[in-house]
Amino acid sequence: MIETGYVQVLTAFFLVVIAFVLSRIKSIPVEKEIAYGSIRTFIQLIAVGYALEFIFKSESLYLVLLSVFIMLLVAAYTAGQRARHFKGGFAISFISLSIGSLITLGLMLVLKIISPEARYIIPLTGMIISNSMNAISITFDRIGSDLKNNRLEVETALSLGKSWREASQRFYRDAVRAGMISILNFMKTAGIVALPGAMTGMILAGVSPLKAVLIQVIVAYMLLSSLTISSIVAGEIVIRKFFNDAEQFTG
Repeated sequence: MIETGYVQVLTAFFLVVIAFVLSRIKSIPVEKEIAYGSIRTFIQLIAVGYALEFIFKSESLYLVLLSVFIMLLVAAYTAGQRARHFKGGFAISFISLSIGSLITLGLMLVLKIISPEARYIIPLTGMIISNSMNAISITFDRIGSDLKNNRLEVETALSLGKSWREASQRFYRDAVRAGMISILNFMKTAGIVALPGAMTGMILAGVSPLKAVLIQVIVAYMLLSSLTISSIVAGEIVIRKFFNDAEQFTG
């Protein structure tokens, strides 16, 4: 097992210095972002580490639920910022994330894939929410831009007697697929192009590679479920906002 402590973290900061120096030499304007991001990452993760240690030891259901709720709020706000073509991005994000996350996590608990302990629920929920957040953000951006860029096609389909759903079905499917593309690519290349982060972390921590692989497979299936549900729910809600009750395109 690799010895890890503050000394090793400070030593690893040399890697940040390399990135900073190279960006400075090549006049790439990211020096402030590198410096700020590196310090913020350290502070945030250390704070989260202490908070998780407290929660794991207390096994308080209220603290677990509060942690999940905060993750949902932050993720929904972040994804909602990508709702440039319609209103209500935060609410739609929160609903989509909650449905995808709770269904997936609930099934994992019911099927006894994981036990109802804070050390399982919080990290896995964090993975579910963060990945679903990215998928929803892409779905938002794609569905809005595609509909607006293809306004003539949509309105032509409506004028020919097609329903709003038929006129927009292609753009809905493309947007949802775009939101899911990251997990689909991951599942195609996992273990071949790169070892997934969770699996690598477990191996570095001394866990048997085979056991780490099995856990990673569960994580992949978990993410596939949550991303699919969240993207579909987000797409269904969003696309209806571009049509009024008379089935006219209002985008």
